[in-house]
Amino acid sequence: MTGEAGTAVGPAEVVRQIGRTTGTVVAALEGLDEVGLRAPSALPRWSRLTIACHLRYGAQALLRMTDDVAAGRPPSFYPEGRDAQRPGTLEPGAAESPAAVVDSLREASGALAARWRTVTDWDAPVVEPGGAAHLGPVTLGRLAILRLTEVEVHGTDLGLGLGPWSDTFVRAALPMRLAWLPSRRSNHRPVPGDVRRSWLLAATDAGPTTRLAVDGATVTSTPVPPGAPVPDADVVIEAPSRELLALLLGRSSLPVAADFNRAFPGP
Repeated sequence: MTGEAGTAVGPAEVVRQIGRTTGTVVAALEGLDEVGLRAPSALPRWSRLTIACHLRYGAQALLRMTDDVAAGRPPSFYPEGRDAQRPGTLEPGAAESPAAVVDSLREASGALAARWRTVTDWDAPVVEPGGAAHLGPVTLGRLAILRLTEVEVHGTDLGLGLGPWSDTFVRAALPMRLAWLPSRRSNHRPVPGDVRRSWLLAATDAGPTTRLAVDGATVTSTPVPPGAPVPDADVVIEAPSRELLALLLGRSSLPVAADFNRAFPGP
């Protein structure tokens, strides 16, 4: 069974890696006292506790969405709307201690892992109601890759020396992110409308080569098959797959990152 966007990484492998990475993240958080949990992370304005709350809510939301898809109900990551609901998901509940947040993160992650081990149709569509759309139309398989993205990327954001990103994550997420850019750019956050530029992203290892082009509101993502002529582009970025993924996720230190992230401002 292949994974999203033609990658050879199947959902079972993705789910296993989610378990491994989540276990590492939770263990690192459990090793901190309250001061350590409240300390700043590598993300501006986010503490380590903010990340723990965010990961906890993600596990709870994806479990609910998986059950909704199975039951034929409309799934939604933020049922009350992203702007209204998201702030409350980034902080502990009333009188909830930081340690209790970490405990509940472990419990929620375990419940999601157990549920996903029972999934048989990873191609099942996940279509949120129009008024509460956050992810755009995806599949259960893509939800699993998105969860792996959350735990891998935010694990390194904790500033606790976790990482590097796993090979499973890079192989699963890079082709998916490249194929998803046209719709993700339009349904996620405001972007400049005056960008007219093209980029050729070429992995220097066994990863993909893709031409991305932006013409105002129109975005195209065109894979370049192995052995095919390399198309022209305004900017050519040759780097290992892991670094190209970091560029797409707004975590790159490449000199071209600022220009690229103006058109594609991260996940």
